[in-house]
Amino acid sequence: MEFITLLALMLFLTLVVSHIFNRLNLPAVIGQLILGVILGKGVLNIVKPSSEVDLFSEIGVVLLMFLAGLESDLKLLKKHLLPSINVAIFGVILPVALSLATALIFGINLKESVFMAVVFAATSVSISVEVLKSLNYLSSSSGTVILGAAVVDDILAISILSVMSGTLTGDFSAKKLLLLLAMWIGFGILILVLHKWIIPELMHLSKYVEATHATTIFALVICFVTAYVADVVQLDAVLGAFVAGIAVSNSSYYDEKVNSNIETIGYGIFIPVFFISIGLNLEFSSFLRDFWLIAIFTITGIVGKLIGAGFGARISGFGKKDSYVIGAGMISRGEMALIIAQIGFSAKLLSEEYYSAVIISVILITIIAPFILKSSINKNPL
Repeated sequence: MEFITLLALMLFLTLVVSHIFNRLNLPAVIGQLILGVILGKGVLNIVKPSSEVDLFSEIGVVLLMFLAGLESDLKLLKKHLLPSINVAIFGVILPVALSLATALIFGINLKESVFMAVVFAATSVSISVEVLKSLNYLSSSSGTVILGAAVVDDILAISILSVMSGTLTGDFSAKKLLLLLAMWIGFGILILVLHKWIIPELMHLSKYVEATHATTIFALVICFVTAYVADVVQLDAVLGAFVAGIAVSNSSYYDEKVNSNIETIGYGIFIPVFFISIGLNLEFSSFLRDFWLIAIFTITGIVGKLIGAGFGARISGFGKKDSYVIGAGMISRGEMALIIAQIGFSAKLLSEEYYSAVIISVILITIIAPFILKSSINKNPL
C-alpha cells in the first residue's frame, strides 16, 4: 500500500507542476524531471527507487515511444533515412571525442575514460518526443529525422557498448559480435513480417472480438511483445515499442481511437512516473567535489550532440535552422545513458569515485535539453 500512496502523491504533484510549467509556457516534462530530483535522494528523499517505480517507469517509456511510433509518418521516415544515419553517426562521434578528452584531461585512466565516453554517446529521444508532441512538431521533417536518428543512435550506442565492454573486460570475441548481429538481423526480419502480414491480421481480428476496447488491447499486446523481443536481442525495449507503433499505425485496420486510449493510459499513470524516476537517484554529495568535471561533462555533452548531430543534418541538405532543431532534439541522454552507466558500474568499468559525477551530468543534460529544443523550435516554427 505504501507504493500506492506514493503513486497518488507523484500523480497529484505531476498535475501541479505541469500546470505551473504550462502557464509559464515551458515544457511540462521539465517540471516533472525537476520534481523527480526534489522527491528523490537529492532533496526530500520521499520517493525511493524501488521495483514498483522501475516497473511503472519502464512501462511508461515503452508507451511513450509506442505513441511516438503511432504518430510517425512511415513515408517520411523512409525519405529521411540517409539524413537520420548521418545525424546519428556525427551525433555519436563528437560527444565521444569530447567526453574522452575531458576525462583524460582530469587524469582519469584510459579504460574508465573510454567507458565514460560511451555513456555520453547515447541519445534518449523519449524526452525530446514529449517536447515535440507538445509543440505539434513530431510529424515535421525535423521531428522525423530526430526519431529516425534516435533508432540508429540506439543501435550504434549498443554496438559500441558491446564491443567496448567486451574489450575492456577481456570478454570480447568475434563469435559474440556475430551472434549479436545475427539477432539484430533476425529482429529486423521479424519486424518486416509483423508489419506486412501479422499485425494487419491481428488488428482486423480485433474488430470481431466482443470485448471492451479490444483493438486497444491488441495494440498494447503488440507493443509489449515487440518491446520484449527487442530487449531479448539486446536492443532497447523502446526501439521495439517505436517500430511496433509504426507498424500498427500503418495497418489498414488502424483506428485513431487507439492513440487516444493509449495516451489516456500512458499519461494518466505510467509516463509521469518515468519522467519523475530519472531524477530520483540524483545526489549532491559529490557535486562540489567534482564540480568542474560535472560542469565540463555537461557542457561537452550538450555541445557535442548539438554540433555533431546538427552537422549531420546540415550535410544532408537541411538549412541552418532545421539543423539546429535536429541537433537540439538529439541532446537528451535520459534512461539510455543511465542504463549504460549502471552496466559499466556493475562490470567495474566505471568506478564509484566518478559514478555520481557521470550520473549528475547525465541528469543535468536531460533537464537542460528540453529548454534548448523548445527554444530552437520557437525560432523555427512550422
